[in-house]
Amino acid sequence: MSRLLVLLGQRFRRDRLQLALWCLGSGVLAFAAANAALDTFADLQERRQILGVAIASRTILVFRGTPDGIDDGAFMFFLLFAWLALMGGLMSTFLAVRHTRMEEEQGRAELLAATPAGRALPTVATVAHGVLANVALGLFVAVAWVLAGLDVGGSFVAGAALAASGFAFLAIGLVVAQLFRTSRGANGTGVAIVLAAYLLRGVGDASGTPSDDLLHVAPAWPSWLSPIGYGQFTCAYVENDLRPLIVLVGFAGLLIA
Repeated sequence: MSRLLVLLGQRFRRDRLQLALWCLGSGVLAFAAANAALDTFADLQERRQILGVAIASRTILVFRGTPDGIDDGAFMFFLLFAWLALMGGLMSTFLAVRHTRMEEEQGRAELLAATPAGRALPTVATVAHGVLANVALGLFVAVAWVLAGLDVGGSFVAGAALAASGFAFLAIGLVVAQLFRTSRGANGTGVAIVLAAYLLRGVGDASGTPSDDLLHVAPAWPSWLSPIGYGQFTCAYVENDLRPLIVLVGFAGLLIA
């Protein structure tokens, strides 16, 4: 346990600036965007018109997600979650590659393997580091939305969805790092997978079935192939359903194993 803590501490010291920028930046973005959107679109009728236009054009759904009503929290989740999950996915894949393939590429992994830490413990430390980083990201965003005046329960469900989608991308990054000989190749592929997941979710959302009142959209099957889509399935601020996150955690655990 002490060896794990030493490796975990080393990772936090090395990443303290990057993680601070990712987490604080996402929290500030979430807070500022929520405040700006609530001020700009304070009128519920105006929000109804915006969702009607989004559902009619469908292109907006590719970049935003599926609408789930015009209440403050639901409207913010529709506007911001997919973008925040995209940022969390990039953070997670970069972290995974930095502490695995890059360590091997620079020879530090071999030095660690020759110590009592062995070969498996550094990977365990990287997984723990990535999980804690995503939990921090989710908490920063959740607290930011609470400070912006949104519902506490819905905000923490949204934060949990963001963290769980990050877990899935962390696991993808770990696998990708084992498939490429260089960290540059692994990072490039990780970015491509995160973007593909974002666009796949977008295609599923844009192909979904709208409700009669044009305030809700049930996504099509491509959204079920994206970690970001599963985060959206929680319907934060409306249903607060945590069951889709079990799939994300299970998927991450399978890839990590």
